Amino acid sequence: MADLLELRGVSFAYGKNEVLKNISFSANAGEYLSLLGVNGSGKTTLLGLLAGFIRPNSGEIRLLGKSLRRIGFRDRARLIAVVTQSAELSFPFSCLEIVLMGLNPHMGRFQSVSDEQLEAARQIMEGCDVWRFADKPITEISGGERQRVLLARALLQSPKLLLLDEAMSELDVAAKCAMMKLLRARVEQEQLCVIAVHHDLSTAYRYSDRVCALKNGEIYADGPPSSVMDESFFQSVFSVNAEIIEHKGFIINDNI
Repeated sequence: MADLLELRGVSFAYGKNEVLKNISFSANAGEYLSLLGVNGSGKTTLLGLLAGFIRPNSGEIRLLGKSLRRIGFRDRARLIAVVTQSAELSFPFSCLEIVLMGLNPHMGRFQSVSDEQLEAARQIMEGCDVWRFADKPITEISGGERQRVLLARALLQSPKLLLLDEAMSELDVAAKCAMMKLLRARVEQEQLCVIAVHHDLSTAYRYSDRVCALKNGEIYADGPPSSVMDESFFQSVFSVNAEIIEHKGFIINDNI
């Protein structure tokens, strides 16, 4: 099967500051890929390129075999959903209204929400444990609750590719586990492709099919967590010492 997403020699710079250098990798439907690396390594910039918010200085990004820059904004919105850590939500839309905005790429200008679509929104919001906030203004819930509402909106959008930029950062432990299990189910049952920036290395290790680590704007390592995240990985990428516990994970002996 052809790759859902493919990057070929992608480089990007802000002015004279080269952030990403000759990045090449692919991702498939039904795969959870975590992007790892220290602050400033280029992770968020890479997500911006994958979303089409910015264009590479060189190289090419292809989605479903087509150059991303040749896919129009509306078509791109049908294929790609993005959840960021710090979305601006200053207008007091209800949480249900926010989630229903995920339908916009699939609807005509004056088309109203159907009963079936409303039921789909309810089910997704219940899965994200935010249906109880349906009538509550988005401005009156906590940061973690807001992130779950935005994740529900992205899932209702029915994308092929879901991009997450520290989208779980404000969730407590139980909520983060619940959301990761929900995403894993979508990946496995609906062949969703997720590419996520994680600073929580334990989450990346436990739930990812692959991890791709960036260092100085280049790919340092790419592969299954259990084979990539060894002692030399932690030392080289994060400058910390780690003890690997076979079949269970790792323990960081120094603070990140």
